[in-house]
Amino acid sequence: MNAKKTTYILTALLIAAIAGLLIWATAAENSDTVTPPPASGSGAESRPSAESGASSDSLPPDASSRPDASETPSETSEDAEEAYAQRVGKSYRIDMTPYLAYVTASDEEYLRLVNQTHLLPSDYVPEDLTDSIHTRKDGRDTQQLRLYAAKALEAFLAEAAEYGHTDVTVTSAYRSYAYQNYLFNVYCDNERKAHPDASDAEIEAIVLTYSLKPGMSEHQSGLCVDMHNLPSANISFGETAQAKWLAENAHRFGFILRFPADKTDITGVQYEPWHFRFVGREAATEIYEQGLCLEEYLGQTG
Repeated sequence: MNAKKTTYILTALLIAAIAGLLIWATAAENSDTVTPPPASGSGAESRPSAESGASSDSLPPDASSRPDASETPSETSEDAEEAYAQRVGKSYRIDMTPYLAYVTASDEEYLRLVNQTHLLPSDYVPEDLTDSIHTRKDGRDTQQLRLYAAKALEAFLAEAAEYGHTDVTVTSAYRSYAYQNYLFNVYCDNERKAHPDASDAEIEAIVLTYSLKPGMSEHQSGLCVDMHNLPSANISFGETAQAKWLAENAHRFGFILRFPADKTDITGVQYEPWHFRFVGREAATEIYEQGLCLEEYLGQTG
């Protein structure tokens, strides 16, 4: 009996020893577990992750009060507009927000010279022709200009209305090569009737002072517009208050008076107070300030 009791005791002690080892191992494993940090807002100090960059303490003191990058263009634009108003001595009366991007466009294509020596190909047709809302409502087809010119013209005439000039309408804008050819031939026929003894060369020379051959006309570019308040275009328009206001303010909307009275020896075209060409505001302003025509501005007077 004593031997059996001894065996039982030894077995119990072995079992107890094994249980103790298991408990110790479990406790050691739990002691290596990392306690997660408190959630944000729990009062514990949070630290930036490796991807977040510097902590908020490392930013400049006034960083939180600075505008983000998306606000910078707006502020820059406002500063630029204030500077431009000071430059030209006048602010816009209309809200230019919807139009500013069009008016201030500076793409070189808007400076393309089209005249008797710089012709457009017969198949040239602008891809962005847009209806002009200011087309004269007398049964004529809706006139079209290139998109940026059309939107800039809307601003131009909206501003004109603020000054009381509400009766200026568009009588002609884009013309195809074929239509310009038709017009030139009609004018030649009319001049032949008026000058029956003149040669063809003489007739063309007369017509070229007020209408150009196909390819030579800016109208094909979609960047120019004829506008006035007369039954038909006439030099007398230049003496009206409307024409004077247009000529004095066109540059603020990216347009120039294309054929000034004192530049006919360079342009080869008679004075046309109704004909305006879109070139973008900066170029138009420089042309106006310096008293140039487009050929002079581009150095193409030869």
